[in-house]
Amino acid sequence: MQVRRGDSLRFVAPLVLVLTLFVLWACKAPAVEAISPRPNVIWIVWDTVRADRMSLYGHSTATTPNLDNWAKGARVFDNVVSTASTTTPAHAAMFTGLLPSQHGANSSHRWLEDSHVTLAELLRAEGYATYLWAANPHISSVENFQQGFGHEGHPWDETYRERAIEIVTEKARGDFSSELGRKIETGDLKRWAIKAAGELAEEDFLAWLQDLDGEAPFFAFLNYMEAHRPFIPSRVARQRVMTPQQVEASFRVDRSWVPMWSYSFGLKNYTLYELDLIARTYDATLTELDELFAHLLESLEKRDLLENTVVVLTADHGEHLGEHHMMDHQYSLYGPAINVPLLLHYPARVKPGRDARPVMNYDLFPTILELVGLESPPGLASRARSLLAPASSRVRVAEYPAVFEDPLRAVHREYPSWDPSPFSRRLRAYHDHPYKLIWGEDGRHELYQVERDPLEMINLADQEPGTTKRMVDALEQIMGGLERPGNSLSTPTEPSAEHRKMLEGLGYVIGDDDVGVNSAESREARP
Repeated sequence: MQVRRGDSLRFVAPLVLVLTLFVLWACKAPAVEAISPRPNVIWIVWDTVRADRMSLYGHSTATTPNLDNWAKGARVFDNVVSTASTTTPAHAAMFTGLLPSQHGANSSHRWLEDSHVTLAELLRAEGYATYLWAANPHISSVENFQQGFGHEGHPWDETYRERAIEIVTEKARGDFSSELGRKIETGDLKRWAIKAAGELAEEDFLAWLQDLDGEAPFFAFLNYMEAHRPFIPSRVARQRVMTPQQVEASFRVDRSWVPMWSYSFGLKNYTLYELDLIARTYDATLTELDELFAHLLESLEKRDLLENTVVVLTADHGEHLGEHHMMDHQYSLYGPAINVPLLLHYPARVKPGRDARPVMNYDLFPTILELVGLESPPGLASRARSLLAPASSRVRVAEYPAVFEDPLRAVHREYPSWDPSPFSRRLRAYHDHPYKLIWGEDGRHELYQVERDPLEMINLADQEPGTTKRMVDALEQIMGGLERPGNSLSTPTEPSAEHRKMLEGLGYVIGDDDVGVNSAESREARP
């Protein structure tokens, strides 16, 4: 049979089309894979930062102007609760996705058990280069928080120690509001008393990135301590939020340990002017953090290191600035101690905007795993939920899982007739909209409607006993169903002598000389 030329073209043309489409598909498939590697992750914790003192969250003072602008491209969560009001249990929860009662790390057991699988371990097992910088001495290998991190850096490391001391000395020069100023004046500044040297974090991080194999994604966790007590913002930072008169007075408000705790325990008072100065000094530390954050992002952007990178910013817990007649963040689960910021920036997967749904800072554990394409470990009994699809309603639990005994003992030495027992109790907060229950292990419970009463001043426990009982029962059911570390806690609960000195520098333990620094010299701040 003779095939005409037109007939042959009719058969060949479809074949050519099919072959062309196949070639295009084959060429395109690798290209899609090439532009979609697993993202890098930079997780930043502003230690001891409460959300409501940030201009991003409505504070009238411009404490975070750089962050406010950057946040326009991020998901900003407006209703965030931390799992704990103190460093160790809160960080352990973020690292493991477990509540404090599950992971067991707290002020009486300063150790993250090896049995827990951390986020850094999971990412490192998948080929991530992992980096840790922490200005907080709890977040270190001394307390086993380095699990999964290939690099661990701190301002007290040999490489940075002297420069960190110089930075802190310059910032605290002439400041007699805490023990630190006195130690600088007398030449008694040990390397342990350093923490607010955040510029060193950027230097160390960039140096680490420079040495990386460019093929591997990275996971970096950076902890900054500028907002942690003792507050020592620079004079320039104070000038951003204070008048010249207030700047000078802020150096003389006695915020040393025993006077501060005596205030929290109702044994002394600060004037309203002094309380305002303390709050403004705290605000000044936030402006420092804001500047450090902006500079870090600018440096990374110049090096093209933010492409395909998830950037997270949150806090481990907040800080009291006189609310409920309290300072610091111990012995409390009120809003100032546990309401924290949380921002998530990754335009490829996360839509920018504000989000009012109820979330928690340890929700970052499953969120980061989801963003890098990994699942949570099998059998992990976690109540954390991904931030990529938060529920519109949710019950949330926060804990004060162990009593910080040092302040109770120190103040009792000054006031022998004082009874510390009301403060010697564990606490839990149970959020179930519209109520918040603060459970006390001694049976003293508190009930608030936070939307109507954001300062938590009207305790409804006696007025609504039925609601209180219902929430206590629900909380006990949740806690009873948690897997607990129990007898698996394997390490000593007391820090070594060397580590204790480091903790003393930040007030995590109180030394014999940590008494009022101003009373003898009458350095009282007055308007």
